[in-house]
Amino acid sequence: MAISSTARTLLAGVLLATLAGCTAPVATTPAPPARPPGAQTLTPSGEATPICPVRRSVPPNANPPQRILARDEQKLVAGVDPSDATMSHWNSSTQQFEGFNIDLLLEVARALWPEVNPRDRVEFRVVPPGQGAFEMLNRGEIDLIATSLTASCERAREVLFSNDYLDSGQTVLVRARDGRPEFAGVEQLGGHRVCAANNTTSLVAIRRYQTAGGQRLVPVAAEHSIDCLVMLRQGQVDGVSTDENILLGFAQMAPDTMLVTEPPRPDQRFCTYNLSDDCRWFTDEPHAFAFRLEDLELAAFVNHALALPGTRQAWLTAHARWLVGHPDAGRDPGTGARTPMMPSPGEPVTSWPPPRPPAAPTD
Repeated sequence: MAISSTARTLLAGVLLATLAGCTAPVATTPAPPARPPGAQTLTPSGEATPICPVRRSVPPNANPPQRILARDEQKLVAGVDPSDATMSHWNSSTQQFEGFNIDLLLEVARALWPEVNPRDRVEFRVVPPGQGAFEMLNRGEIDLIATSLTASCERAREVLFSNDYLDSGQTVLVRARDGRPEFAGVEQLGGHRVCAANNTTSLVAIRRYQTAGGQRLVPVAAEHSIDCLVMLRQGQVDGVSTDENILLGFAQMAPDTMLVTEPPRPDQRFCTYNLSDDCRWFTDEPHAFAFRLEDLELAAFVNHALALPGTRQAWLTAHARWLVGHPDAGRDPGTGARTPMMPSPGEPVTSWPPPRPPAAPTD
């Protein structure tokens, strides 16, 4: 049976509230509770991931997208994840979506409709993780995806990305014992179960990672990242691995968990774009909004809105509220230095992604 967006949102809100109220560590038992639907243990893989220039999009353009403005009800329709505590969660008290991505989207709406309340111009719709969100986008049900989405080569063949607005990376959340992580770092998790949502770059990275001793992580796939947190607290997995910005929210919800404290070994660290010396990332995760490949006008306007001085200040304000402790803290626009996540207008762009092949004839 299909579940409505409203029902999914309320369900996510109840789950978040439940997790937030649990403060005592949950002991591992010989017979743990049943896994969430869709969870499965996978086979590790040494498969490599391709590299492509995903940090540059179409050039910014201040011309508003006429397709949006021509609608009878002028609204920007954004697909969001209601369970991402730092980026786009549903607040049952205020009855509205909140988070880092939400604040940036409101700045885009403000640039489009400067005379009105931006919340009146954005319609949020719940999207499933991974491929399901792309399908909704390409069916025209939403204008853009605003989840904690990593721009990748494979995905860039299906969707058009905005400029990178947050540099992040993958690390691991584990159970805490006496104020210390049960596993110090990803290198200690060889042979142990590490969970990520299905159809995500995080799961691919888990399958690929090999420790210095030659052991691989044991990947466990769940339908949603929040399911991984439940499984971690019930002792069904030993770690949850995804982007640090997501894991920071999980750690806030579950005080009996914490991020690993040791970085990967030097040849596995991926901190090229990290402004902090304390980097525990073993993947590169540039975050971007996603559009249909042909929606160049909307993508160019969003890139324009992201580069505006007001949005840069909103970025810093949102980071201070939602992403405290995240290594990519940006730069003060008052200094005149460019915020590295937001390429300045006029910077060179690449020809990626390649054009989508024409559809096969249907008759």
